[in-house]
Amino acid sequence: MNTRVITAIFKKDLLDSLRNYQVILMVLTPIVLSLLFTNVMSGSKTAAALPEIGVISSPQQPLIESLIGKGLSKKITFFQDRHDLESAILEGRVRFGIILPEIIAHGNKGQPVTLLYPPHIPDFGVETLKSVFEAEIRSQLSMTPQPLPFEFKVEAVAGTTSNANAMADSMFPMLMVMAMGMVGFLALPMAIVEEREKGTLNAIFLTPIKTGEFIAGKSLFSLFLSLTTIFVMLSVNRKWSDNSGYLVLIIFSGTLMTIFTGLIIANFAKTQAAVNAIGTTLFLFFQMIPSLQHSSEVVRSVAPFVPSTYIFSGLRKAMFLDLAKVTINDDILTIVIMTTVAYLVAHAVYRFKKADK
Repeated sequence: MNTRVITAIFKKDLLDSLRNYQVILMVLTPIVLSLLFTNVMSGSKTAAALPEIGVISSPQQPLIESLIGKGLSKKITFFQDRHDLESAILEGRVRFGIILPEIIAHGNKGQPVTLLYPPHIPDFGVETLKSVFEAEIRSQLSMTPQPLPFEFKVEAVAGTTSNANAMADSMFPMLMVMAMGMVGFLALPMAIVEEREKGTLNAIFLTPIKTGEFIAGKSLFSLFLSLTTIFVMLSVNRKWSDNSGYLVLIIFSGTLMTIFTGLIIANFAKTQAAVNAIGTTLFLFFQMIPSLQHSSEVVRSVAPFVPSTYIFSGLRKAMFLDLAKVTINDDILTIVIMTTVAYLVAHAVYRFKKADK
């Protein structure tokens, strides 16, 4: 076996790979995602068990001081009234809320502690939260396992549907985001690049077609495909709500945004392999960031720059939450702005596009 030949082939492949962005994306994507997951799962057991907490209480309350002393100060946000706390829970700014009496000690009966949780958390999740917080209370009071000296109430923050606390509901907006991303980031650019490889795309650019006409024509079927998929999902699973107008607007705008992004991908990706490398990378981040945004500081800082964060938030609010308690207009405005930007970039990219020689 000639080691010089093997080494020469290895060097050639190495140099080719360093010049190939597809290979670089394939290597970097799992590394970045692994860092996100590691950051999500890191930390003490107490920090992992207790997510972001909204509290109505004095900061000098002994139990709060105990939690802060355990390094959870960044996870505690104080609120003045229950309405603001419920809005924060529904919007996802905190994961659950605690209403504490000023003093928790032995013999303080008649002063209940109230745990508030969002409607999409399943029963076992609520029990886990209650158990973790009750353990903190017992540790603070140095109590052995026995009945607490006060009432510990658990209440859901009301949604708009009777089954709003079903675990499936928390995943449904993510499935809709998935449908948008698969069509926009993968199916559409793959189809366009396939046309380029067959040479049929050149025929379009040899005609006096306007840029807007090209974008509209190429977007129409993908828009139909994505909207049909999502509307069938909503109808079959009976997820339409009283806020259907908002829901349709978010679905329509979010879908167009992914489609315009897909057109941009198709312009720069010359082969289907390149579409897979670019589209899959974008799709993974588009899909995962919204579901992980409250899991760590790193993901939370990245989430505002990812469009799917606002799509997911808007869908969840329109489908399951009381819009009198949450703000949805900010999400819609952000989605519309991002969609407009994506269209303008796509228009600029294809404005001077010519047939391949």
